[in-house]
Amino acid sequence: MADNISIEYRNDEDVVLVKIGQDTTSDEFRNSLKDSCNLLREKSGAAYIIEPAEEFRFGESDDEWIKQHFIPLVKRSCAGRIILIVPEDDPRRQKIEEEYDNLIGFFFAKDYEEALKVLKDVDLKEKDNGIKIAGKTKNQWRDHFSYVWFKYSIFPIAVAIIVLLLFGLFGRDKNDVVVYSFGYFEVNEAHMEDVLKKEGFQAPYFPSAVVVMPNQEGKTATQYQNESASAYFMTVPDVIVSDGVTYGYYYQNLGVYQGTYERIMENLSEEAKKHVEPVYMSAADAEECTRKFNAWSGRNDPHLDEEITERVSPDETKAIVGLRLKDLDACKKLGYTSGWTKSDSTLVFSMYCKCSDQARAERVLTIILNSAY
Repeated sequence: MADNISIEYRNDEDVVLVKIGQDTTSDEFRNSLKDSCNLLREKSGAAYIIEPAEEFRFGESDDEWIKQHFIPLVKRSCAGRIILIVPEDDPRRQKIEEEYDNLIGFFFAKDYEEALKVLKDVDLKEKDNGIKIAGKTKNQWRDHFSYVWFKYSIFPIAVAIIVLLLFGLFGRDKNDVVVYSFGYFEVNEAHMEDVLKKEGFQAPYFPSAVVVMPNQEGKTATQYQNESASAYFMTVPDVIVSDGVTYGYYYQNLGVYQGTYERIMENLSEEAKKHVEPVYMSAADAEECTRKFNAWSGRNDPHLDEEITERVSPDETKAIVGLRLKDLDACKKLGYTSGWTKSDSTLVFSMYCKCSDQARAERVLTIILNSAY
């Protein structure tokens, strides 16, 4: 972490706080803000408070970086409310409002104490008159849909799928587990179902969806495949399974749990350990996946349609987001038949970022990987 900028998570307030010193350089500024996005991703839903020193200023190139790179990263990082600590009479307030208000929703506060009050009372600075829909304000829903609109473009079909999924889950026993698979493969859940039932799960559930992402083989998605796949996350799965081509495009769903994947690796059999490796990603990696998807699908996005002009630093913070099973024979044993012939058909297993029981998800993932050998 840079000497002139600090990042910390305050557990009591569920806040990621970034303090920027007056002598912070451009590189320190950019790299540290990227790191803060990774921390936000790990602390899903945490509020994001940024406190720049009164003397701190950034240049025109940083301004463009904020618009083209940083704001998209924040939107992807599961941030709650965003608050900027800038004194009321500071001329930077007007500039920030003029430059960024139409790109992302945020609030101002004069100090940290007032920022906490803003979090507790949205009416203090709320531009949506305090009205919430399903827990989000108008600006928050705007930010959400500006990046996932294509996944909701066939809303009636998604609703029908959700109804069916909820119906399928209704009345299931408390020990049930959900393993959701999405990628360019077919799934036969017989092996995993048998293994999990032997471990005491009474009615494991295995929804799956065919998903086609940018590839070298000229494969294309049907009109509804990629869009409807998002609906299955409404089942709130414990474990999610994807392939080596697909997983990066669903970064926001991959669970980042400190120490969990390391424990799973420790609890694998010696044979399984030979064929399993950690998978690392950063928020910047996810941004690049989205740019690639937009170019592949022909969809334009005002924040993401330009070519990447700066490469990710090799020491940029990356988090473990899952475990890769490299053994294709083992993938088939688990019931996955890949549609890829030239692309990466290995499997990537992750805990869902919003799983209801982390201990259960960790146990299930360990059971499944060990059962391949």
